[in-house]
Amino acid sequence: MADDWQEAIRTLGADHRSPSSALALRAAALLDQLAKGSPADLPAAGRALVRAQPAMASVVATANVALRALEALGAASVSAALAALQRGVDADRRAAARAVCDQLDAPIRVVTTSVSANVVAALEALRSADLLQDVVCAESRPLLEGTALARSLVDAGFDVTLVADAALPEHLRPGCVFLAGTDAILPDSIANKCGTRVLATWAKLCGVPRYVLATRDKIYPPELVAHWDNPEREPRELVQDPPPKLRVENRAFDRTPLSAWTTVWVGGLPLADALASGDRGAARALLEGRSGAGL
Repeated sequence: MADDWQEAIRTLGADHRSPSSALALRAAALLDQLAKGSPADLPAAGRALVRAQPAMASVVATANVALRALEALGAASVSAALAALQRGVDADRRAAARAVCDQLDAPIRVVTTSVSANVVAALEALRSADLLQDVVCAESRPLLEGTALARSLVDAGFDVTLVADAALPEHLRPGCVFLAGTDAILPDSIANKCGTRVLATWAKLCGVPRYVLATRDKIYPPELVAHWDNPEREPRELVQDPPPKLRVENRAFDRTPLSAWTTVWVGGLPLADALASGDRGAARALLEGRSGAGL
């Protein structure tokens, strides 16, 4: 089994296109399989998942939940713990969508960047409540996640405009809201697709409401925040066959200060209330590692 799970984690770590929610589901399925067939491998697999996707809080939270269950109640409890986490995430997604609807009393334009399952859920809720005029999506280079989102929204019957990343600020004006997901909620900031910080800052200057829509697994476990990382991505995502002397910087995420947002919703709770309501202590296996030096 060791070779199989190690290859699965390598593949997950190399996946820069799937949303964090999909990566977390794959991580949970792998950990569930190990708990049932090879529980001795769980600590190593959990640490490897964190190293594979250090920017994705949902992957880190999934590993942490599985290993905390293992340490507290044994391997037989891991499946139930992971299922409970997913139920909580699903409930949070619905609650965050309702929270956005509750802020509005008239139809609005939604402006967004990248792609987020939480934002899609909010769009569906807004449309059902007759609170949605239309959607403007940034293309979200270099991987064009926003273009893919725009296509899927059109297929689902939404009125959508797709614009170049640099043109999105033109649509941040009265009568709209800026909605974003997040890959990690850190103590002082929101980590999301590179460019989010500029858009949130401009929206604030223009007086446009700015909401982050998150689920409980997006809060990076406080004791593990030092392991959050924003590694360089492949240069070829930006330019094919770069000349030898060309420096290519390609980081996927930026960090937007919490103060830039009108509200960071974690489910139906503002972030401060959500932080006070949960236990996010780290599993010993993630703190100590095999050598006692951490991950």
